[in-house]
Parts: sequence; C-alpha cells; structure tokens
Amino acid sequence: MEAMIKAAAEAGVDIVKFQSFKAEKLRKDYPDYKANYAYYKAHELSDSDHYFIVERCQHYNIEPLFTVYDLETVSFLADDLGVGQVKIASPDMSNWELIDRCLEKFSRVFISTGMHSKTEISELRTHVYNRASQVVLLHCVSQYPTEPKDVNLSKLLGHQGFSDHTTTLDASKLAISLGADYVERHFTLSRHLPGRDHHISSTPEEFAELVAWRDMVKVMMGSGVRELSPGELASREKFAGRFYGN
Repeated sequence: MEAMIKAAAEAGVDIVKFQSFKAEKLRKDYPDYKANYAYYKAHELSDSDHYFIVERCQHYNIEPLFTVYDLETVSFLADDLGVGQVKIASPDMSNWELIDRCLEKFSRVFISTGMHSKTEISELRTHVYNRASQVVLLHCVSQYPTEPKDVNLSKLLGHQGFSDHTTTLDASKLAISLGADYVERHFTLSRHLPGRDHHISSTPEEFAELVAWRDMVKVMMGSGVRELSPGELASREKFAGRFYGN
C-alpha cells in the first residue's frame, strides 16, 4: 500500500482512493457467493490498514479517499478515522440511506453515475439539491474496459468529474479539456501484477503524463480576461500601421 501511495504522490496525483468493503456484507444471493466472498475477504482492508493509509497519505502529502458500501463503515470512516470525504460507487447511486448518511458525516461526497439512466441521475440531483455543494458527480460508464465508442463524454455536462475505465489516457485528457475538475482512473505499479483490475489500470508514468496534461490545460486556458501579453504588445508595436490602403 505504501509503495502505491508514494508512487501516486510522486506522479503528482492529488487523491488516492481505496475500497472499504466488508466481505461479511456481501449479499448471500450474490452470484458465486462462496468464490466472491473468498476474494473480497482476501482483499479486505482491516481497521489498522485504514489508519496506516491515512497516516502514509499525510506523510506523502496526498489526500486519502475511501469507497464506502455500508452504514457501519460510514461511521468508522467519519467518527473513528476522521476523514472528511468519501466515495459512493455506481451500484449505490440510488441508495438514498447511504447517500444521506454520507452527507451528514462528510464535507465532500463523490458519487459515480454508471449503470444509471438520465432519469435516475436527475432523481439523484433532486435528492441532493439542498446539499449540492458537498456532492461531486462523476460521469461513469461501468464497463471494464470501456471502449471509446461507449465513453459518451458529451454527458460530462453537469458532472464535475469523470471516472474513466478506458485503457488509454485519451478520454481522461478530453475530460480535462472539457472542464472536468476530477478525473478518476484505476492505478497500478505494474499491469503484470495478479488481480482483476491491473490490466486496465494506469501506471505511475501514465499518471504523471496526465498530471502534466492537466497543468498545461490550466496554463492554456489562462485567466479568461482579454489582456495583451508582453509578446503581443511587442507585436503590436512592430506591426501596427505597416500597410496603408488607397
């Protein structure tokens, strides 16, 4: 865990996210329950893991974020761990009880909108209307990986961010150029590591490239105020009145 936090921080990433699932919370009617329970149990973070992550994030000056799936963990993250932000994954986008509890406990709540219709996303906006300043909606397509033809970034409008499951940086770069405040991508130290997500995840080198793109977009967008730069003033001095018509 520390190696990933350190690598993300060195790449210029602002936030590193971990999953706070509890294997015992897995529905008993979930497909292949025994196999999935064994998988989640093996990858479950202990309470001490959470404390370690927060401490290491403080050490490397990067923000911790956890995806939460149950009310008990909400209380642990807010009251015991003391974190100020949380993520709600796409399957829980319409879980009003979980959303409301998170809005009570955290100053910032990220919510992915994958697998939900335009109508359902509108219902979410209505539900959080009075707490909208706390909520960051992430446009998301829940396909792993997402093909370029399915990204549908025209739907970014009205979302503050983009949860990207494509295999290249192109969609993330476009989202940043379109004004996304947050871009989320899976992260790995190596695509050759064992596990479900490493093959669709980005390396530290790719994240560094994306951070450089973000910073260049900020520079190119400028202040939005039309002011002549020193270089343009020099060109004006040089070229003004150069040609005269009859």
